[in-house]
Amino acid sequence: MEYLAVLLPSIGLGVLFWLIMRWILRADSRERRAHAAAEEDARTWYEGVRRREGGDAIFSSPREPDAEKPGNS
Repeated sequence: MEYLAVLLPSIGLGVLFWLIMRWILRADSRERRAHAAAEEDARTWYEGVRRREGGDAIFSSPREPDAEKPGNS
């Protein structure tokens, strides 16, 4: 019984450490999956807008032709 009393705190701490590490690693895994899903959703949205609008610079304002700018005669 003395051996059990000596080993029980170490075993308890080992189990507690294992549970905490498992919790951290699972949370990290879920976070990575959520981040990948968000990136895929953004990529899908961007590709849809790019196909619909045409061109690569979809976030810039449309450029006016030089002939229509004031001061060009």
